[in-house]
Amino acid sequence: MQGVMGKILWVDLSSAKIWEERPDATLYRDYVGGYGLGVRYLFDRMKPGVDPLGPENILGLTTGPLTGTMAITGNRWMAVGKSPKTGGWGDANCGGTFGPALKACGYDAVFFMGRSPKPVYLYLTEDHAELRDATRFWGTGLAVEETLKKELGHKVEVAWIGEAGERCQLTAGIMNDEGRSAARSGLGAVMGSKRLKAVAALGNKKIPVADEDSLRKYTTGLMRQAKEANSPMYQAFTNYGTTSTTAASAMSGDSPVKYWQGAGVVDFPQASKISDVANDAYKIKRTGCWHCQISCSSFQRVPSGKYATEGEHTHRPEYETAAAFGTMTLTDNLEALHKVNELCNRYGADTIATGSTVAFAFACFDKGILTPEMTDGLVLTWGNDEALVALTEKVLKREGKIGELLGDGVAKAAEKLGPAAQEIAVHVHGEEVPMHDSRFSPGLALTYQIDATPARHTQGGTGGVEMLGVDPLPAPFNVSKWDFDKKGPAHRFMVNHGHLVNIAGVCQFADFLFPQEALLVELGYVTGETWDVQRMQTVGERVATLRHAFNLREGLNPATFKLPKALVDGRDLPGGPNKDVVVDVDAERNSYYAAVGWDPVTSKPSVESLKALGLEDVIDDLYGVGAAG
Repeated sequence: MQGVMGKILWVDLSSAKIWEERPDATLYRDYVGGYGLGVRYLFDRMKPGVDPLGPENILGLTTGPLTGTMAITGNRWMAVGKSPKTGGWGDANCGGTFGPALKACGYDAVFFMGRSPKPVYLYLTEDHAELRDATRFWGTGLAVEETLKKELGHKVEVAWIGEAGERCQLTAGIMNDEGRSAARSGLGAVMGSKRLKAVAALGNKKIPVADEDSLRKYTTGLMRQAKEANSPMYQAFTNYGTTSTTAASAMSGDSPVKYWQGAGVVDFPQASKISDVANDAYKIKRTGCWHCQISCSSFQRVPSGKYATEGEHTHRPEYETAAAFGTMTLTDNLEALHKVNELCNRYGADTIATGSTVAFAFACFDKGILTPEMTDGLVLTWGNDEALVALTEKVLKREGKIGELLGDGVAKAAEKLGPAAQEIAVHVHGEEVPMHDSRFSPGLALTYQIDATPARHTQGGTGGVEMLGVDPLPAPFNVSKWDFDKKGPAHRFMVNHGHLVNIAGVCQFADFLFPQEALLVELGYVTGETWDVQRMQTVGERVATLRHAFNLREGLNPATFKLPKALVDGRDLPGGPNKDVVVDVDAERNSYYAAVGWDPVTSKPSVESLKALGLEDVIDDLYGVGAAG
């Protein structure tokens, strides 16, 4: 199969041993890349029950066959490992420049075992890898990327952790390009636990593409059509990125408001102050990920004042960040949002998790669960931008009583604060929920509950199209988003499609903007193989099932995961579109389980469904040796 380099790098940090493996082509055909390759390796090579922050956990940085090619948005890479937040499967997706650089060194993925006795970084060039001392970088954030680029050359691309990752804070992500983050699942903490400060990649290998001319013509044509059509979605992404949706989402009910207890039309009508055109006052230039034809991001700068940003530029706070720190706390000061975004980038933290944690603290303060004595004197009243910035910095530094309390996110903080805090805490099995309300997109409730990485909006399912206002769901399903017991087949199809998008190495924005078949056409031109809907569905379901089996083997049954009331019940809301909505996630789950052949009580895939996906080896793990017959 073309589109891959055919080599996997392994690094034992305990012994400093480094070696290469050349997978059989079948592995790529069956699992493609990204967390597809990742889950196959980790399921096979890691025993259940290991400590996620211990040396036995394996951390992987992976790419897909479209990563580094001319495929539209072909720049994504993924981190994989056992999550210290959920105790189950963990993965995180990122764009930028690191993924193509890793692949240009000749590797489709690099996996880390063990724990280094001292801080190190991995230096990769073409077909060469070595561990180097990173002691001087320990205790720094963005400086490690800046320094390595100066020392190794500006073409080197660096994935790194900040101080949050070094401290193994569960909200830590893995950074690149100054402010792009493989943020979810707490994998920055895993990297920190291994004392791995960074991976620096400097390569120039050409990625083998089966039909480069056809790929170039096809993608050029798609982009020409998008520009000529001048669609509102395309214009929104290219001009304002995801911030184009901030105000609209707050009004529609898509965004959670006032820590899931409010409604935009009631509590935050000024949402336009932190949305789309408001950012133009701080824009330096539009930018994007490696060779991205959409380029949805921009460099920004707050030049002066109490929230002045550091350096020549910072990244624009995108939708998830603006909603987590803005609509969730009723903060309409855009300069403050720039500052907290920059702080998260410098310390290397997930803005969804950090913003959610800060907003949770505001809600606890509002209800008297937290007092000024407990917050180091901070007065966490709704909309208090000075308190927002100060608290964020304390959390990222794990500073003071409140920083220590909140340093590992919502679930750990709620556990310490007791039943009153646990009642209002919004997380799913330890993972903070993204800024999309499942009372508006009910399919998200199911994805938040049962995906192997819970509380994730980027894992496919009907919620993805429901967020866009699609109802009823598209043909051939033609069911309303409120037909909870009939959505299983549609959810199955969209989950499987979503997994292929992720593991192929492209961005979901391309999937929003272009026809569904575009991904299959690009995969065909790159790999030289036939890709159709049936293959997409089989591969996607195989990967989904193996991620799920990883969790089952760890003793995690998602059918038992309790969703917070705020995700499924709108009867306590003060008004707005989600008022009085009640989501029957049990009916959604049973319908999906019936479609994929999973037991409604144990969540185990049937022996027949595992055999159909070529997962006979998993049968022994889930049912006992010899159960496959």
